This record gives sequence, C-alpha cells and structure tokens, in this order.
Amino acid sequence: MAKQSSEGTPNIWYVHPYAGGPGVGRYSRPYYLARQWLQAGARATVFTPSFHHLLDTPQMAGTRDIAGVAYEFVPARPYQGNGAGRLAHMAAFSLKMRLHVDKYARLHGRPDMIIASSPHPYVFLATHAVARKFGARSVFEVRDLWPLSLTELAGVSPTHPLVRFTGWVERYAHRHADTVVSLLPCTLEHMTATGLAPERWRYIPNGVHTDEVVHTASAEAHPTVKLARQWRETGRSVVVYAGALGRPNHVDSLVQAIARLRDQGDEKVAAIIVGRGELQETLRVTIAERNLGDRVALFEQMPKQAVLTLLAHADIGYISLRPEPLFRFGVSPNKLWDYMLARLPVLFALQAGNDPVHEAQCGVSVDPGEVGAIADGLRALSTLSEPERVAMGERGRTYVLAHHSYEALAQAYLQLEAPGEQ
Repeated sequence: MAKQSSEGTPNIWYVHPYAGGPGVGRYSRPYYLARQWLQAGARATVFTPSFHHLLDTPQMAGTRDIAGVAYEFVPARPYQGNGAGRLAHMAAFSLKMRLHVDKYARLHGRPDMIIASSPHPYVFLATHAVARKFGARSVFEVRDLWPLSLTELAGVSPTHPLVRFTGWVERYAHRHADTVVSLLPCTLEHMTATGLAPERWRYIPNGVHTDEVVHTASAEAHPTVKLARQWRETGRSVVVYAGALGRPNHVDSLVQAIARLRDQGDEKVAAIIVGRGELQETLRVTIAERNLGDRVALFEQMPKQAVLTLLAHADIGYISLRPEPLFRFGVSPNKLWDYMLARLPVLFALQAGNDPVHEAQCGVSVDPGEVGAIADGLRALSTLSEPERVAMGERGRTYVLAHHSYEALAQAYLQLEAPGEQ
C-alpha cells in the first residue's frame, strides 16, 4: 500500500511537463487521477509549467484550484518549436522543481509518493531527489520511450549527445525508481534490458473519465455538433477524428479514403476532423483541392466537453498512426478510450504490439496508410444494421470500463508499496 503521511492519508505529487485538465489543456490524465485520489481520501497536487505548448492558454505561476484539484504552475518561459528553447524549458522545469521543493512542501504538504510522468524523462532527476529527501515513493511513469522516441521517431543519430544523455536518464530511472509504471503493455522486456528489476514494473494504461457526460447548451450549439446532426439527418454516417494533426497521425489517409469512396459513388460517409498540428493547413488544402468540402470538415482543437458531445452525435470513431517500429511496445491512445466510452464503432488504422479494438471486438482494424483498406473499413462500418452498430458500440464500452476507468487506475497507484515494502 502507498505510504501514509502523519495525518493518515497519502499525499501524492504528480509532476507532468505537459499536464492538462478542464480549461488547462487536452492531456487530462493528471487531473482525473488526482480527482480520484482525492475521492479515495488521499491528498494530491499536480505540478506543471506555467507555459507549455499544449496549454489552452498560458497560466499564471502559482497555485490554482482546477475544478477541485490543486495545480501548482511552476514558472516557465515561453518557447517555440522543438529547438534549444524547448530544451531549456525542460531543464528549467526540472531545476525549479528541485530548488523550490521546500516551498512546495509548505504549500502542499510533504509528499508520500512523487510521480514523474515522462512525455520527456528529465524531470525524474528532480523528482527522485525530492522523493529521497522526504522518504517518499519515487515513481517513474513512462508515457513515451526515450531515447527511442528520438532515434526511431525523430531520426536523431544514436551518437547524438542528447540521445546519449537521455539514454543515461532512462537507465538511471529504471535502476533507481521504486516503481516504473508503463502506459504501454509490451515494455517489460525493453525495460529489464535497461536496468529495471521485473518486480518493479507495473502496467497502468491511459484511462477514460467515466462520469456521465453533460451535454451543455453551448456544447450542443458547437458548429461541429450542428454539422454532425445535419449530416446524419440526410442519411450520412459521420466519422470523427479528434486528436493531433501531425505527421505521425496519418489523418491524410482518412481524407484520401473519403475521396475514394466518393469517386466510387459512395455518398454515405462524411468526416469531421478536430485538432491542431503541423499538417493542419496541408489537410485544409487537400480538402479544398479534392473538392471534399461537402463531406470533410476540419475544425480547430476544442474543449474536451465539446468533443465528447460531438462523439454522442457521431457514428464511427477513427484513429490512425503512421507505422513505426516503436509501436511494437503497444499503444494506449486516449482518443480510442473516448470513442469506446461513447459506444462508437472504431476504425483502427494502426499496427502495434496490441490491438484493443480487436480484443474488444468493437470495430475494424486495418493497416495504416492503406487508403483502400480504410475506405473498405468505413464502408463496412457505415452499412452496419442498427442492432449490429449498437452491439459493437456496447462491446467497446464494456471493455473500456473494465480496463481503463480512472477509478481503477487511481486505485492501482494507491496499491503501490511504500519504499522498502517490496
């Protein structure tokens, strides 16, 4: 069990370089885990920079209540792109966590568990030192595998100094963390090869917020929702993609598949794409050049509540990622769990070490980038009978509630042993 403070309840610090939450940003895991810990009687604080590129808007430094959860926004300077400024931002966040730890302990209480979440791993160097200072459990939560993300996704040379340093950080974390939590299901072999004792590995995947979605008047009036209703009223099946619009996301294949269906005389499928990323304008140009404006609509990233309302008015959820060797370790995409929770049949255009859609029998799995296969999958899902569509959606919802509810994931953290108990 997690160590308890002198007040009898565990105090958890969750440190995430790109944390989101209601009105903060789209990566909501920190918020929902912290909320569940609070409901279980623990204390919890989320630490994140006052600026990062995934915030909805920059935040003022200091403590804020975010829908019932304490957030500490650590002072941070703005940066652009992926250059030296972003690296300096990473280093500064880690350094400030270390230097201001006594102040944070006065504000939020001495921690019993510190979780370093690793969109990048460098912050673990600070959180582990803080954990040792307070006798707290040091947890390294691995979202992305570094330095493999640099070498296999970004194409950085294995001999680059940043890769070498990042590899050292990974090995240090695997050897010294009390627990390494993987959001990916197939990482144990890799992590044991880089210093982790198998008994210190835990799989706690991405989760889904399972409270009943309240469809507010403002969300129902959002242009995406109005368009989805309009298209469905004309007999179309609406496929939704909600997520990043970068090269790894392969969303252009969805646009090309819709074009292929149209060219084959299939007018049934229409797509609403919601997100932000480097290929946003490229997709907009493609939609215009292919004359797809009557069946493919591209919208800016929008609040999670509006996305969930949109899903309630959709017929199919779409997820894709460009093939990468790194995916052999599995995937745990938030948007997939949202689709399943919304009872949407899913088109899963992805190759990875796991296939949750196949496991749940809640959709169609195809090879990513295969426009013909994606078009065929869309056609198959759009022509399901109503009982078939409902049954498929229910299977997905049952699966995600069993394996990915934040209540269960938060309890998994609370069950971690205190230092020395293993």
